[in-house]
Amino acid sequence: MTALPSWLSSRSSSPERPILRWALRPRARGLLLLTVIVSLAAMITGRSILYNLTYLLLALLILSFVWAWSAVRDLEIQRIPRSRRNAVGGFFEETLVLRNTGFFPKIWLEVRDGSTLPGHRASFVLDNLGRGGERLWTVRTRCRRRGLYRLGPLTLIGTDPFGLFEATLQLVETDEVLIYPPILPIRRLGLPAGFWRGTEAARQRTPEVTPNAGGVREYQPGDAFHRIHWPSTARRDRLMVKEFDQEPAADVWIVLDMMADVHIHQPDRDEEEWLAGRPRLLPLSTEEYAIALAASLAAYLLRRERMVGILAYGSRRLLLPPHRGEGQLERLLEGLALLRAHGEIPFHQVLQSHALRMARGSILILITPSGDPRWAMAARSLDSHGIRVAAMVLEAASFGGPEISPHVLPLLESAGIPVTVIRAGEPFASALERPGSA
Repeated sequence: MTALPSWLSSRSSSPERPILRWALRPRARGLLLLTVIVSLAAMITGRSILYNLTYLLLALLILSFVWAWSAVRDLEIQRIPRSRRNAVGGFFEETLVLRNTGFFPKIWLEVRDGSTLPGHRASFVLDNLGRGGERLWTVRTRCRRRGLYRLGPLTLIGTDPFGLFEATLQLVETDEVLIYPPILPIRRLGLPAGFWRGTEAARQRTPEVTPNAGGVREYQPGDAFHRIHWPSTARRDRLMVKEFDQEPAADVWIVLDMMADVHIHQPDRDEEEWLAGRPRLLPLSTEEYAIALAASLAAYLLRRERMVGILAYGSRRLLLPPHRGEGQLERLLEGLALLRAHGEIPFHQVLQSHALRMARGSILILITPSGDPRWAMAARSLDSHGIRVAAMVLEAASFGGPEISPHVLPLLESAGIPVTVIRAGEPFASALERPGSA
């Protein structure tokens, strides 16, 4: 809740103090000049009618000034966002409430919103807000681009009925909303069947049904009917149920190439397309495709109880060790929402300096639009160190960039590294279902 002070000359030096500004409209300047001329004529001629006209004009100016001043005081304004977290393609919704706590009604008041969220239009104009009156309005905005955006500041603009003075009060308090990258549907990954297995078998029993049967035991109350092993039951003449081992699972690292020089950005026609009713979740940018692909893969794997982490060098270093669960997905999405392709470290150096330190048996999913063969050679080195690698290459040519080097895919293919090539405009689901080979 932001309560506007009844007297703005507060001694507080807080940075949250509202900023009040005044402005004379053109007609006020004309009326002020007329008042000066009439008062000079009254003093020269001594005629009472001119004195009376001077008093009338002065009274009008003072009344208008006070009226404009009172239009932006004794107000309370509150903005209530439904959620401060959302995703591209979703809707951000907030309600703004304005109350008049003063004695005088507000004849005309404009509220301007300085939010940076694209397409968010919370500004409005109201009239005739009586004493104790309240107005509320709800704004619903489609989230277009990931990132951290500011809500506010709000600016209140009031004037008098004659339009002579304008009072502007800026409320410097702001809030923030974080927009996650989109999570696009993935049905399955076209990688070899043994690619996801861990290097060591887990001996712990699990109540879940997995592909790894660990043996049979006698039926106990509460066991699921579908776990009964009928051949053993017939042989031993009593109910026997199957036991399962936890499926071996390796840590999965998603490694993004966020070096600025390798990414391709097409001119953004986002505003035109959204206004034309053709919203596009992903612009023609390898950066946005890479971020959305990482988010979609992370969601797909975490929902299958995998341990997922992420590594990227962009506008800042993003390093999140592998974990499970919705909390990890939330952390990954927050990091990806703020990540920008402003990095200066080549992808092969990122792989050489960090990936080689990862545990043997880890799985690395590399996402890059780079045609530099050096990162493919670094991927081969990882594979020889017992770290399994899969590469997802964004075809830069389909985004308007250069053709990929003819040496990259053969280098990966000769080492048996699965490769998926993703083109601009192609759904992730169909691209990732293709068999993972170059």
